[in-house]
Amino acid sequence: MAEFIARLKQRKLVQWALAYIAFAFAVIQVLDVIAQRFGWPDQIEKLLILALAIGFLVALVLAWYHGERGAQRVSGTEIVILALLLAIGGGLLWRYERVLPSAISPAAAQRNPEAVATAPVTPIPAKSIAVLPFVNMSGDAKNDYFSDGITEEILDALAQLPNLKVAARTSAFAFKGKAEDLRKVGEVLDVATVLEGSVQKSGDEVRITAQLIDTRSGYHLWSEKYDRKLTSIFAVEDEISKAIADKLQVQFAGGSGQSLVARKAVDPRAHDFYLRGLPLIAARGPALREAVADFQQAVAIDPDYAQAWAALAEAQLLLPHYFLEPQATAAAAGEAAAKRALEIDPDTASAYVALAMHYRVLWRWSEADEAFRKALKIAPGDAEAADQYGQYLLAAGRLQDALAEIDRAQKLDPLSGIIGATRTNVLTALHRFDDAQTQIRRVTDLHPDYALGHFIAADVATYLRGYAEAKSQLNIGARLAGENPDVYMLLVNGIADPAQRAAATRAVLAASTDAHQRLTQPARIKWLMLLGDREDALDALQHIGNEVMFGQDNVWQPAFDPVRGETRFKAALTRMGLPYARQGAHSP
Repeated sequence: MAEFIARLKQRKLVQWALAYIAFAFAVIQVLDVIAQRFGWPDQIEKLLILALAIGFLVALVLAWYHGERGAQRVSGTEIVILALLLAIGGGLLWRYERVLPSAISPAAAQRNPEAVATAPVTPIPAKSIAVLPFVNMSGDAKNDYFSDGITEEILDALAQLPNLKVAARTSAFAFKGKAEDLRKVGEVLDVATVLEGSVQKSGDEVRITAQLIDTRSGYHLWSEKYDRKLTSIFAVEDEISKAIADKLQVQFAGGSGQSLVARKAVDPRAHDFYLRGLPLIAARGPALREAVADFQQAVAIDPDYAQAWAALAEAQLLLPHYFLEPQATAAAAGEAAAKRALEIDPDTASAYVALAMHYRVLWRWSEADEAFRKALKIAPGDAEAADQYGQYLLAAGRLQDALAEIDRAQKLDPLSGIIGATRTNVLTALHRFDDAQTQIRRVTDLHPDYALGHFIAADVATYLRGYAEAKSQLNIGARLAGENPDVYMLLVNGIADPAQRAAATRAVLAASTDAHQRLTQPARIKWLMLLGDREDALDALQHIGNEVMFGQDNVWQPAFDPVRGETRFKAALTRMGLPYARQGAHSP
């Protein structure tokens, strides 16, 4: 080996290698500029880079023969070493080409390489955009809420354009603070353009810069800078949204003169509280209480602020889903806030979504459907509305419609945990267990701290008789939710082993809801069905009230297959206003 290293020095291979790398780097830079100017496909650039990589190995071989002692012949050992270098280099390049396009995000890839999604098999739609979080340039991290809020308001405005695909907040904000290659952002979110910018707030002055970039070529399609007073912030958002609509050649249904942002004068103090609440409602969980407080402050300052009333309605109606307030009090307050928003502005899409969520819990199916349709007519690109509508369709037993709507929501928000969880529930109801397992694994890989994802993963594993996996997922989910997992272990043991079913049944009936918040009455009924205790399950189903029902606990899941023909089950469906037959499901 020492002799081999000496001969490398004699033949100046290191000098040749460094010279070639410098040359190749310069060529790649020139190619990148040319590719952007002429709009070359990415594949051409990849092939040229691959050719340069192969050329590097060729250059080393030539340097070996034509160095200071070029007359020397290469030994057999040296031939083997060069062959190994060629094989390893080729293998790395092949691996690079196979793996890189499939990355969802660096964080997800680091957690689990199997979690990455495959590259889109269909071309990225030309009329599509992701609004990345605007950078807070104020110098104070506490002002992030303001720049994030401006970003979300622009995103919501663009979601009203019927022919424009807009990546949802959850997925777009996954790239916050990350210096990502915009081409990769485009591939992950399946968008052709990205809007990025910055916000600098000082007193009542604000400077907003924005630029629209083509993710395929790297071209800057449009850019602008605005220096305005806080009282003019909505006008700026509307100008930005209209400029993007013009560049992407999409028009609002109401005509090019239609405003995409409500330009009614809003007290800047109320707007500030509204922007503070937006990231809190997006975070869900305990943060919802703070969101409610911020939105209440906003409407107290400006009682005619429709968007703040709608956000307050949604936040209040979500509280029972996270066990933060009883259904009765939260529902009444949420309904009143949503109706107040619509009194002020009948075109407030989020208020219709909030009302529809409320009607769904009350089993007022036709009213919920009508409210969802109104919301989606106003904002057809709203992923939150599409997701909630998909959950409603699942609860109503319209399974094929639910899958179509959830698929649409997932295209808008591919990194969302709740959308992936809902899609799993729909696939499970359709008895597509393998597909459901694939979907929920992506959710838990991308969102390992999402408790509901693990509970749903346990359901799917149970239906597939993977009881060890079900116990593992329940253990993780319960601990994340702050619950004692022991009772869930007993339940799975009872399903797996008939000898343990009596003990498991007693455990589910006796479990305290204080210690096991996710063991709601609908969930208890499901577990009783899985344990084979049909009598207690059907008795409980007769008395179930208008409770918050998680998707996996509704009556269309396979747990209820054995009793679909029974009179008491049909009577329960009648009381809920549901049809006897599921749309699109296999017969049990």
